[in-house]
Amino acid sequence: MYSQIRKIGMGLLSGLSACPVFADHPSVAFGTESAGPIHTISAHPIPAGVWALGLRSEWIDKDAFDVEQLEAFAAQGREGVHSVDTILSTSLSFAYGLNDDLSLTARLPYVARENIRESELEGGIPEAHTHGDSAGFGDLLLFGQYRALRFRETDFSVHLGLKAPTGETHDKDDEGIRFESEFQSGTGSWDYFLGGAVSRTRGRLGYHANLLYQRTTEGSQSTEFGDALFYNAALSYRLDGHDHSPHDHAHTDAPTELVWDLIMELNGATRWKNKVDGETEANSGATTLVLSPGIKLSAPNGFGGFVSIGLPLVENLSGKQTELGTRVVIGVSYAR
Repeated sequence: MYSQIRKIGMGLLSGLSACPVFADHPSVAFGTESAGPIHTISAHPIPAGVWALGLRSEWIDKDAFDVEQLEAFAAQGREGVHSVDTILSTSLSFAYGLNDDLSLTARLPYVARENIRESELEGGIPEAHTHGDSAGFGDLLLFGQYRALRFRETDFSVHLGLKAPTGETHDKDDEGIRFESEFQSGTGSWDYFLGGAVSRTRGRLGYHANLLYQRTTEGSQSTEFGDALFYNAALSYRLDGHDHSPHDHAHTDAPTELVWDLIMELNGATRWKNKVDGETEANSGATTLVLSPGIKLSAPNGFGGFVSIGLPLVENLSGKQTELGTRVVIGVSYAR
């Protein structure tokens, strides 16, 4: 059993993990932190009766607009251009294998944004208005994965998800004014996810790809964030002498050595524009592609961890939005 957990569990908590960031938002994380890729959703479900607990933290350094840039936007009539220095999102996840083909995951994030500013005209004078920091619990995400087909060394799975409006939507800035929905930790909306994934293991190599669509609804302050399409691909390579290939029998002996996996991913996403009070926001919507090298460690008795660095390759942003500088994601997990 422990050997099976080591091979499959080490990527479940992160293999359903995340997608690229948009503007001033953290990644959307989807699963456990523990076999497979770090961001791309794996097609391998959690074995029956196995549970996994994960903690994942994502730090995003934004290429923030400086005071002069924000003032210039305001002077050009571009009021409401936002800027955030950093975003830190830490989430706790729990996953359980109902049977060998069906697993469920719940994830709750805590999101903090630092130095929120925007361009404004105050009495006809352009300025960079400082709102301060925001922080709070985000929306609860429930995610289900069903392996629909297994053919030799390849798995195919379908995914269904639901985001419930449990997060903070009334956080206030330094002046006691409620932040816009853009900077709240929760959206106040019910969102739905539908997608699929394919994973293939061959020797020390693992291949993974997934496609996921997010359907959003109107949330707090009459704000509806745009629908999104996520597309990811990953290649993993096991450094030790054990390959990725799944076994048809269970093992009772706990592994006695560390297992290392090198991972290279491409994480892409397209999000449509937001709407506020039925009006489309000009400074919203984007297509991004991030290169994400990483490494994962699987330790004896079900413990594991990983680190990933995100480097932007493509950022087609609509209107004026801050670009991604660097994304660092770390996580730990325990499965049994």
